[in-house]
Amino acid sequence: MASQALLTPATPLELQRDVQRKLGQCLLRLQQYEILLKALVAHGDIAGPPAGLQAVRDAQLACAKKKTLGTLVGMLTERHLTSAEEEDSTDEPQGDGGIWFRFRFQVGLDASQHQATTAALKELVDLRNELVHHFLQRFNIWESQGCIDADAYLDACYEAIDGHYLTLRGWAQGMDEARALMASFMSTATFEDLLVNGIAPDGTVDWSASGAVRCLRDAENRLATEGWTLLSTATNWIRAQHPDQHPQRYGCGSWRQVIHESRQFEIRRTVNIEQGCGEVWYRSHQEEASMQGNKSP
Repeated sequence: MASQALLTPATPLELQRDVQRKLGQCLLRLQQYEILLKALVAHGDIAGPPAGLQAVRDAQLACAKKKTLGTLVGMLTERHLTSAEEEDSTDEPQGDGGIWFRFRFQVGLDASQHQATTAALKELVDLRNELVHHFLQRFNIWESQGCIDADAYLDACYEAIDGHYLTLRGWAQGMDEARALMASFMSTATFEDLLVNGIAPDGTVDWSASGAVRCLRDAENRLATEGWTLLSTATNWIRAQHPDQHPQRYGCGSWRQVIHESRQFEIRRTVNIEQGCGEVWYRSHQEEASMQGNKSP
């Protein structure tokens, strides 16, 4: 009798319970996928001034929580999946002349991978809608055969959903690793030099963003006489106010060389008759001075 019981087909109620369990398993995995996708979309492209980055992040998280899976998948494919044939044409954020950070995570795919991944993600959204809205229309789970068909379908669905989840988790881990590397770099003296002084890791200088030029302009604002600033007076002020700023930091032998290399200033040479020596005066290029004036409140 025991062996006969083992061979007895499951009743529709037992089959229904298996279907219910597997449907729940699929929906839970979809929710895990959606939660992870919201986090990736919210953190995958953050830009703004340093003091405002947390507010930007919080706003993007709040916005992502309101998006449907279809919208989130669209954001993922448009912003974070790129093919070798595409060029990133997204405009860079425009600041007001201050410091601006941007962290952007992207997955590079070849053309065939990009096409296949985009199609697979669309199929995932369709699958989710089928499970949530049309499952009972498709399968009659009050009959044994309907339960058997639904059971096999749900097995295939879970395999597909889980595959997408594992892929997305790998991308999210890659993004977290990139963010950790960026945070580590931002704590180094090399990053401070890049941020504060405009000195790249290879030693090249972005003069317009350099601390040396910033100091020369600060001195100019305080010490100019009829639009021109005596270089010796400016350098004395810089040594007193910013002792860490010196020409050697930028690979220059003198402040005159800094002015020459930066190409941010005009130079005028005069003779001090009383002291019997030459003097060097400087001022910002007039176009630059006009732009700075326009930015002033």
